[in-house]
Amino acid sequence: MKPSSFGRLAVAAAWILLLSAFTKSPHASSPSKCKDTHYFYYFESDDSYDAYNTVADEITHLQQLTGHVVNTSPFGGTLLANGYLTNDYPHDDWPLSHLYKH
Repeated sequence: MKPSSFGRLAVAAAWILLLSAFTKSPHASSPSKCKDTHYFYYFESDDSYDAYNTVADEITHLQQLTGHVVNTSPFGGTLLANGYLTNDYPHDDWPLSHLYKH
């Protein structure tokens, strides 16, 4: 690359960063649909039904129930509950939400 190309590249990058700072993303103001989705939660240990909740509400419920930190991160945790879109039993689909205790 020529030395003048570096200057043009730097100006272009600065221009993109400047425009992206003032451009509002169409998804920034809309609430996440994932957080509002309700799942039928079943305990992993014996596949018994627990509740029909959002992810956040079920995390709060399980933290109060178990006294452990509960989240969706599998690293260093033990699978506690699975969330399904339907209440079919036996389950016809894969769980879409997994909650782990730490």
